[in-house]
Amino acid sequence: MAEAADCGLTDAAKWKQPAGTKSRQNAPKKSSGSRVSLEKVLGITTTGGSTLSSDPNSGLIAYPAGCVIVLLHPETNKQTHIINTSRKTFSAVAFSHDGKHLVTGESGHLPCVRVWEVDGAEVAKVQSHKYGVSCVSFSTNSCYIVSVGFQHDMTVSVWDWRKASIIASNKVSSRVLAVSFCQDNSYFVTAGNQHVKFWYLDISKERRVNSTVPLIGRSGLLGDHKNSVFSGVACGRGLMASNTYCITSSGLLCLLNSSRQLEAWVHLKTAAASCLSITDSLVFCGCADGVIRVFNSSNLQYISTLQRPHHLGVDLTPITADSGSLPASPGVQFPDTLALTFNSASCQLTCAYSDHSIYVWDVKDVKNALKTYSALYHSSSVWSVEVYPKLQDPSEACLPTSSFLTCSSDGTIRLWNSRQTDVHRNDLLRILYVEEAAGKAGVRVLGISPDGQHLAAGDRCGNLRIFTLDFLDELVKIKAHDSEVLCLEFSPASTGVKLLASAGRDRLIHVFNLEKDCSLEQTLNDHSASVNAVKFTGESPEVRLVSCGADKSIYFQTAEQTSEGLRFSRSHHVVEKTTPNDMDLDWTRTQVAVGCQDRSVRVYSVETGKLKKCLGGSSSDEGALLKVHMDPSGSFLATSCSDKNITIFNYESGECVASLFGHSETITCMRFSHTCRHLITASADSCVFVWRLDSQLSSIMRKRRGLRSTPAARSLKRLDARWKQTFSAARSQPPHTDEDEEKEEAHLRTKDRPNAAAAPQLQTNRNLSMVFRELGLGVASPTAQSDAEPGQVQCRWAEPPNPVTVCSSFSPSPTKSQDDEDEVFHPQALDHLLGDEEDNDDGDEEDHEEDDEEDDEEDHRTPDKPDSDAEPHRARRHWSALKRPTFFPSPIQCEEDEDFHPQALESLLEDEEDGEVSQVKSSSSAASAGETRRGNADGSDVGDDSSVCCRHEGEESVSIEQCRQVADDLQQAASRAVHLYLQLQGVEQQTEMMSVLQEAVQRASSLLQEAQQQVDQWSGAP
Repeated sequence: MAEAADCGLTDAAKWKQPAGTKSRQNAPKKSSGSRVSLEKVLGITTTGGSTLSSDPNSGLIAYPAGCVIVLLHPETNKQTHIINTSRKTFSAVAFSHDGKHLVTGESGHLPCVRVWEVDGAEVAKVQSHKYGVSCVSFSTNSCYIVSVGFQHDMTVSVWDWRKASIIASNKVSSRVLAVSFCQDNSYFVTAGNQHVKFWYLDISKERRVNSTVPLIGRSGLLGDHKNSVFSGVACGRGLMASNTYCITSSGLLCLLNSSRQLEAWVHLKTAAASCLSITDSLVFCGCADGVIRVFNSSNLQYISTLQRPHHLGVDLTPITADSGSLPASPGVQFPDTLALTFNSASCQLTCAYSDHSIYVWDVKDVKNALKTYSALYHSSSVWSVEVYPKLQDPSEACLPTSSFLTCSSDGTIRLWNSRQTDVHRNDLLRILYVEEAAGKAGVRVLGISPDGQHLAAGDRCGNLRIFTLDFLDELVKIKAHDSEVLCLEFSPASTGVKLLASAGRDRLIHVFNLEKDCSLEQTLNDHSASVNAVKFTGESPEVRLVSCGADKSIYFQTAEQTSEGLRFSRSHHVVEKTTPNDMDLDWTRTQVAVGCQDRSVRVYSVETGKLKKCLGGSSSDEGALLKVHMDPSGSFLATSCSDKNITIFNYESGECVASLFGHSETITCMRFSHTCRHLITASADSCVFVWRLDSQLSSIMRKRRGLRSTPAARSLKRLDARWKQTFSAARSQPPHTDEDEEKEEAHLRTKDRPNAAAAPQLQTNRNLSMVFRELGLGVASPTAQSDAEPGQVQCRWAEPPNPVTVCSSFSPSPTKSQDDEDEVFHPQALDHLLGDEEDNDDGDEEDHEEDDEEDDEEDHRTPDKPDSDAEPHRARRHWSALKRPTFFPSPIQCEEDEDFHPQALESLLEDEEDGEVSQVKSSSSAASAGETRRGNADGSDVGDDSSVCCRHEGEESVSIEQCRQVADDLQQAASRAVHLYLQLQGVEQQTEMMSVLQEAVQRASSLLQEAQQQVDQWSGAP
């Protein structure tokens, strides 16, 4: 027997350390270079009295939550955590009597008993059990630890944890549920199925023998109750130190004296009992239906019954801090009490109930106990997590900031918010109970509408429900599927439609129209097995739907508007070699990342259905990839595998950023918060983990998301209208009638042409300083412009067929196809580039068209002449071929087939200052280049009426069109400066490059000021 016990110390010998030393190899609770840390655990996995303990000195409460031990401060509602690096579930926990250390037991193959410091540092471990540890306990002097194995293990071991050696061991013949050390450390008691046994440890003999010695055990004399199941045991304290108290599962409290004989017993008047906790004078017995009886420890005299917790199915809406006890109707049921622990320093009793709730009672007056803390968690598997969206108008939000919802097999939907607590709940705002069905209770999946007004829930019976998020009232209930609903998806605002797609295990996808009272729009039956994920994407009017299922297929659907409504038809079909279990869209919503069972993440183009790239989806070689989720900025990708690990990857490079573990069961859902600071994960172990991302990861996501959604990127699409309004603020123009606008809009509309030369016209009228003010660079603004602005020139620019995307140097971008690599960048397409970027970031196409129409109207108004019917509308203007005065900078030479290099901005501006004359070549202006406008002696023009000239004495005639052209050249430089600034976001030498930009701004400002002065002189000339 001694040899068998020593066999378990082969691994423990490596951990043997001198007394007083500490092992901090597993001290940090953060993983992967402290990139992600566990901030809060919403859940508990307590199964009995051995899984709850309290520190008698500090008031800390320890309980397991999967592979994590939660150390809770009830007064401050703060948590610290101990994460098991072996990834085994904690099955037992106990504090030392001095409160400095914590001992834990594990379940699973070859479990370990570990000793931790309260700050999370692992001090020692020993492996002496085969299947699991049922209960652990420190001796009163904190020198020894006793651990008892599971029923099939049947081993009781006592070990000196400072030496990491087992000093005594023996076998038990029945299951053990509880253990307790006596006050003088001379023996300990175990209790279980038909079992109450006293184990005596001869310390002096142990010191003489270096090997493990057998434990000496004596059974308690139980009389008529020898066949009972004893679920709890505790040795007496103080004057009652010689007594031993036991509780049976049938509801009997027994007192055994120092001779191990049953001296007294009392019936608890309850259907069942499960745990007990004692003080010097009191005995607390945890019973069924939330009952806690209090007895005198000396003679088992009944004293009181504590207040029961909330009843099952409680509604938290009317609960306030002043409401006192929870209202309950006659006949309601209460959760059973599973574990009790008493803190003698604060006179607080902590209770864990069968519905996974925790209560802390102040029992200074046992007849009038007061609740000081409570937390209500899910009691079964958590299937889905949805984060409340961030709305542009916070006043329209139905829920507080940082709120999220979870659903579970316990048939509830819970609303959480870490910023709000009260006397009756911790982080929990609402509980919504969903109607149960026979044998299939539970909510399987959730979905929140983009406007934050509605919540969709699918249960395990195939029912689809839609609730309002302000009051959680049920609006619609639809029997949508024959089996459980596996996924729900609302269409984003960019699609221009309000649709809801539901898919289930019955292989069907139903599309509902929310604008038509949730009527069924279409049913898709392409899949031949369960549908695992459905996603909407596309820009109005092109709506797309992507789905993947257990049939190894990925379907790309495209919607067409018909007389009967939207109709989705298959555009692409991809068959994988392994099953795609989940998928998510990137931030552009043009690519979909599919997590496959072979631990790979394959990225496909939504438009073409072609594979763009393949990423590794797991940091280990075990398990299958189950869930995939991308953060709001598209920078990082989180994956979960069946080995219960969570990995965060860089979406662009595929590099592993962090690897997380802590859940004891399969991870069912993951969501990044909209603040880019947290990752929320849910698991089948009934726990929800809130992970805190470090500041570096958060800043990367917030920066990239801000450039795509904040005014630095979102307003770039509409900067033309703002700047033109600024330019025309000092002008006096008559009101523009609706008829004029309609005529002008009709005149400005250009039909699509096959060639690039006849592409729709683009115009620029930007002030460089305004560009940098919009981007927040703080560059000194140039001299204020006078009332007389130079004329605006609208030039005909060729539009490239497929403009490339800007900001690719600093934002994670999908792998380019071969067709995209051969594209040539044209500086004329800056407006299209900014427009494409805006469209990818929830842009509104209708607003874009309105802005273009406003820009067209503004460009066709000259600063000197108001709009009138006498002046013809000029949709396109040509460059003037007249000789330019030497004091004006020449336009920048630009050809359609020439690559643009933003590094050449400084040289371009130098050429402009030197006054070198260059010509702009364009296919649209080639025909008009041969026509030369000649001036008469009296100063009038011969030719096109758009070339108006003025003459100064002793100088050649100068065309106003030339002034407009010079102003347009300045705006070209400003546009290129904007593009250069966007590229600088990913350049390391930003300081040097920004100095070049500032110098360019100053030069452009001086040129513009010089041009303005000349225009002022002309305006005053006769």
